[in-house]
Amino acid sequence: MAGKPNVLIIGAVKTHYWLVFGTWLDQRRPRDWGVTAHWAIKFLDLYPDGMETRLQDAQVIANKDPKQQEHVLFHDGQTGESIKTIPLGPARRYSQRKIRQALVNGLEEVIQYHKALQEIRVLSDGVEVSFADGTSASGSIVVACDGSQSDTRQHLFEEKEDALWKPIPGFVLNNFWMQYTREQALEVKSQLSHFMDIAVHPNGTYYGLIPLDISDMDKPETWKFQIFMAFASDLKPEEDAPEKRFELVKEAGKAFVNPFSLGIEYMPEGTYINPDRYGIWETKQWDHKGGRVILAGDAAHAMTAHRAQGLNHALQDVLNIVSGMKDVQNERMRLEDFVKTYVDEVVERGSNEVRMSRAQGMAVHNWGKSKDMPILKIGTTPLHMERSVVPLPSS
Repeated sequence: MAGKPNVLIIGAVKTHYWLVFGTWLDQRRPRDWGVTAHWAIKFLDLYPDGMETRLQDAQVIANKDPKQQEHVLFHDGQTGESIKTIPLGPARRYSQRKIRQALVNGLEEVIQYHKALQEIRVLSDGVEVSFADGTSASGSIVVACDGSQSDTRQHLFEEKEDALWKPIPGFVLNNFWMQYTREQALEVKSQLSHFMDIAVHPNGTYYGLIPLDISDMDKPETWKFQIFMAFASDLKPEEDAPEKRFELVKEAGKAFVNPFSLGIEYMPEGTYINPDRYGIWETKQWDHKGGRVILAGDAAHAMTAHRAQGLNHALQDVLNIVSGMKDVQNERMRLEDFVKTYVDEVVERGSNEVRMSRAQGMAVHNWGKSKDMPILKIGTTPLHMERSVVPLPSS
């Protein structure tokens, strides 16, 4: 393929480059959560000059030393006892909202919002995508990174069931952020470790209380903390509402020791809690339309968050795409051959990690198996690499 390829990106956030079609309904949506780069930290060097400062500003902790070795501290939620310290290497944690803003900076003219994919059509010399508003675009290849419940996947399987994100029943997941008064924020943060704290309770509740945005050290009242709490529940869809979740979370928080209990105790009445769920899509071979459509990020491997792998695998996808497309552009490889190689690799890597993350997710809700959680043995190390910058947990 001579010349620069025209790559159409559907629903891009972190796995983005060239032409982008966004599917966000509102860039200013209030949701926010943290994402962590650890074993894929060097892949951030892929981004162009000038991005380093923007990525640094998107970090949860302002002015963080990039070489600092980070950890996840696992606690017994009932006693506060430390269960295990999980090394993360020179990890960086980002606000999802801030990193999104950093990545779209300078691309405003090529990103098109409010687009709903309707059809993918293979042409003799490329591919065309059409949208519900009647518009269309053509290019060399489509890279779909439109999230765990990807619409694009629906166009790549004969059986629509094969493309569906599968909810994991029997659990309620609550993922939201909190701000406190100055005194409350100082009290909560003073009892947390530097980077990430997770508590597992004998009653089966899993709870992360994690700094999300500590930009101004002099203004604790502006600090944000992410609360990630999940527990077994038979909550019916017709009963699921923010007010009901507030009641459930308030009650669940009472069983924990400080600072976890404080994170919930200080929640004011009326706190909105989003109706999240656990769910997965285990990577499988898709119809790449003769080398014209690939999946990346959560669209390619929708996993639970329990091993903090999502961003890292998205960055691995980007590395593979950039490397492969350079080979195609320089005529060292045919486009279809690159795509087949990419799909084969991501199917093996993605499916393995989706299964591992699910196993970790189920273990945190079973106290009898909590001492055998996969993360206590292999930490957050990648399954597809023999070595990485993230060491194994100490025995």
